[in-house]
Amino acid sequence: MLPPCQPQGLHHLWAKSPPPGSSAGQSLAEHTWLVLARLADLIHLRPHLPQTLGVPRLWHILFWAAWLHDFGKAARGFQQVLRGKARRWNYRHEVLSLAFVDWASADLEADEQILLAAAVATHHKDWHELDDYRTPPDEDSDPLPAMLEELDPADIPLLYRWIETCAAAWRDALDLRPCGVEIPSLPELRQAQAGLRPKSIRRRLQAIQQTVLEWEEQAYRAGSREEMAPVFRPAIVLRGLMIQSDHLASAGSDSLPARIEAVPALLAELRRLSQGSFQLYAHQQAAAQTPGSALLIAPTGSGKTEAALLWAAHQQPPRLFYTLPFQASMNAMFDRLNALLPGRVGLLHGRSSLALMQRLMDQSYTPQEAARLARQLNDRAALGYYPLRVFSPYQMLKASFQLKGYETLLAEFSEAAFIFDEMHAYEPRRLGMIAATIQFLAQHYGARFFVMSATLPHMLRRQLRQRLNDPPVLRAEPQLCRRFQRHRLHLLEGGLLDEENLQRICRSVQAENLQALVVCNTVQRAQQVWERLRSSLPPGIPLFLLHSRFCMRDRLRHENAILQAAGLGSRRQPLVVVATQVVEVSLNLDLDVLYSDPAPLEALLQRFGRINRLGLRPPAALYVFTQDEKVFGYVYHPREQISRTLDLLKERTAPARPNGLLLDESALPGWLDEVYQDSLLARWEQDFEASLQEFEENFLAALKPFHSDQALAGQFNRLFDSLEVLPEALYDEYIQAQEEYRYPDADRLLVPLGWWQVQRLRQMGVVMEGDERLPPVVRLPYDEILGLQLPGSGMTPSPPDADQAEDFD
Repeated sequence: MLPPCQPQGLHHLWAKSPPPGSSAGQSLAEHTWLVLARLADLIHLRPHLPQTLGVPRLWHILFWAAWLHDFGKAARGFQQVLRGKARRWNYRHEVLSLAFVDWASADLEADEQILLAAAVATHHKDWHELDDYRTPPDEDSDPLPAMLEELDPADIPLLYRWIETCAAAWRDALDLRPCGVEIPSLPELRQAQAGLRPKSIRRRLQAIQQTVLEWEEQAYRAGSREEMAPVFRPAIVLRGLMIQSDHLASAGSDSLPARIEAVPALLAELRRLSQGSFQLYAHQQAAAQTPGSALLIAPTGSGKTEAALLWAAHQQPPRLFYTLPFQASMNAMFDRLNALLPGRVGLLHGRSSLALMQRLMDQSYTPQEAARLARQLNDRAALGYYPLRVFSPYQMLKASFQLKGYETLLAEFSEAAFIFDEMHAYEPRRLGMIAATIQFLAQHYGARFFVMSATLPHMLRRQLRQRLNDPPVLRAEPQLCRRFQRHRLHLLEGGLLDEENLQRICRSVQAENLQALVVCNTVQRAQQVWERLRSSLPPGIPLFLLHSRFCMRDRLRHENAILQAAGLGSRRQPLVVVATQVVEVSLNLDLDVLYSDPAPLEALLQRFGRINRLGLRPPAALYVFTQDEKVFGYVYHPREQISRTLDLLKERTAPARPNGLLLDESALPGWLDEVYQDSLLARWEQDFEASLQEFEENFLAALKPFHSDQALAGQFNRLFDSLEVLPEALYDEYIQAQEEYRYPDADRLLVPLGWWQVQRLRQMGVVMEGDERLPPVVRLPYDEILGLQLPGSGMTPSPPDADQAEDFD
């Protein structure tokens, strides 16, 4: 949409440099219009936010902050930089823009003026980075007089007339009059010109500083997070919306898509995709009618995703976030949701740009076109363009760590809805951080949460209900669970690597034409099992390997091959998939038989869900080996989780041997409650509570506006991020891609490892440190079939979730 009114005589003032192949930059007026248009989109998504925040004129304040935010770019030196006639300008244009704030402030209360000035001053830099303008060391080093001299006196009346002649038309074209945006009482032009003085800027800077100090003092006196959060929340959201509007406009985003469909429209889409076969279960109907937060317990394959989407459609949130623990599961869910809501779903994780690029290349885009479009799609997801985004909870936790741009995240989370899928994947300390953030967003930002799982232990249910003010717990009906009797459970002596058991797998696949899933607790075991099976299976039976220690290029190739051979609706043929924990909540597989290392019950139940997924075949066999849990005590901690699980399974399966135990899925949550008792429950609760309280006190209680804390970035990376390394075998290919400017192709060659793993490899002397152009290079074997092979000995025991950590983002 073009602006309905064009300012006269301002075309020579640019806001952006010319794009490649052009000689003209984007004009100040054009950029301002785009910022206001994106702000209007955000306003219409959350029309009642001012009342929620206790700032009734929030939209009026933000409208005028957005209008004035780049007026400082009118400086001669800044214009020369935009035209390539100077390398840099030694001042901050947003500080110079403060000189114009008085033009829009006459009708505002003092606290409203502070918010307006702060939104202008901090739309690029944190508050403390402007100290030299607020309190220069001495008069000779004061930058304000010289900066104001950069304004051309002839431009001042033109900027003034722009507001005078176009403001009302622009506001009405964006439908912002009903939202409380008014036209200010402009001072006389002579008075407006006379007010552009250093002391007017410094007065604004000092007033902001004084207010921030008062807020901090008020928060300190409050003494609790519940009372502190409302003190800072309006300013946090104000800055977040200001930055988001500016960044969306700078990225060239068009009008933001509307909210996701309401329930009737979403049902129609679900029926269209299923060719009319989609029918609602009772728990899905309940979800579609539930206001506010809710928990759902239902078997795998019973339509939990559809239930969650119907719940969200009933909420009609401004934005919806679908959270999953693994990148593979995020990628798969993105594909699924994008088929339902094409063009309205974003994907956001540490390697989402590469995942999007692969999908575009699969659609016959050239690598160059795919890389460009993937960057654009990834940027849109990061900027909050899409109404539905698939991401990890660690993207959500970035706001709690006060990393740069955290205000934009919290503004995006205001009044939003979150779907949490498979919370079993997080160990207690990470769950504590996630639960603290969930409670914080629900209490102070109006967010709603839908937590769903086939395996939700009682202690986690209790904690979630406490944090979410006792939401309803929806359950699949008992008769539906009985219909989902898809599995027969067997325990087998020994371990996966025993020759007898490997031969058992080969015989079942060959003799019965089965599709087998073999799940190992570590990458190294998966690699060993794959190699042993390769030498035993006939050449005609496909054998796949999936774990997290592949480079992205090879990982995606493996995933696609497995989905084509063993995904829902695929042609049935005998095969074997060997995988690690990544298979628990990742690919939408439907295999015939499971052979699994022993693991905690909740992990086993997720592995079970990959077998006979829709229950369309007779109950399938699940084989769990009883190898001593001490072997896996370093993977799952405390190892008592595994011993308790094995004891329970032995008790349940003993009367049913040799035919196995027909699983009643309605009874499985009760099994979890039996496992988590006594010392194991006390340990879980202790770890959870300690993590939650520490996170509340050290992070959530420390959030304050206009200030990021990059010192916390290292802690965030160590807790949640993997590090990417380059296998030595791919070094030449990586360098060639870099030299040919094929940077996405180079990135696709990196392998994620847990932070702790890289530290240990450094101690072993097998890491060649990188630099700005080169990531750390590991001198270890790598091939596209097995992936990266870590040393078989000399590595100290893994921390919890060792093989999962590299997929967390």
